[in-house]
Amino acid sequence: MSRLLGCIAIAGLVACGPPIRTGNDRDAQVGGDDASDTSDGNGGGDGNNGNGDGGNGNGDGGNGTDGGGIGDGGMMSADGGSGGIITGGPCASGIAGAAAYRIRWAQSGSSAYVVYEKNGLPDKTPDHAGAYGYQIGFTPSYVDPFLAQGGLQLDGSCFVDIDLSTEGITSITRATLSLYGRSFNTTASGSFNWQTFEGTGSTPTNFVSNVAPYQWYSADMTTEISPGDGGVKIRIKAGPNSGSLVVNKIELCMQAN
Repeated sequence: MSRLLGCIAIAGLVACGPPIRTGNDRDAQVGGDDASDTSDGNGGGDGNNGNGDGGNGNGDGGNGTDGGGIGDGGMMSADGGSGGIITGGPCASGIAGAAAYRIRWAQSGSSAYVVYEKNGLPDKTPDHAGAYGYQIGFTPSYVDPFLAQGGLQLDGSCFVDIDLSTEGITSITRATLSLYGRSFNTTASGSFNWQTFEGTGSTPTNFVSNVAPYQWYSADMTTEISPGDGGVKIRIKAGPNSGSLVVNKIELCMQAN
């Protein structure tokens, strides 16, 4: 697939507005990741509160790197963790591995906008997600706020694009794309499909239930994403059957090194 595909398909489209970031670090705002202190603490030597061995900072045995909460042997990331090099913590979808990327859709009147929850990838640039329409003047719609949590209406009029980087990753054992929501059709279940520069994929028909409560619906997209790629674009669309979904969250989980 030519890498010009994404540019041609998006030309003339209108995005859903700026992402929500209220701090110097998005993960510090929402997910708590990467909210580390950049100072050296009270000192750099052993036993102090700074970066030395045995301290509370980033040294061996501390809360940072080796043996700490997010370091080697820790619960969430780095080498030896369930997600390998991915540092986003457990997947909300319950999939094995760690959260590489997760967004949710929030409400502003009748419109939907992106809230960034997790970016556990080594390279956090680029980092952008949005809903785009096929017609000029498109505005993402927030629907279903009374039956369940509500979310973006993803149908034949629009699609979601996620831009991210897999730089710093040498191998991907498994990558799973998950949507949290339901089919926004009173008479039919639904499905979704995705496209990257590496290939395409789709869930089976009638994969997404049309009843509440919302559930996570997960599909393997390992062959559609490659390590060491600084320009990954994932395009997500509804269909082929029941071409209307309500999507509250989107998550990419990985087992990678």
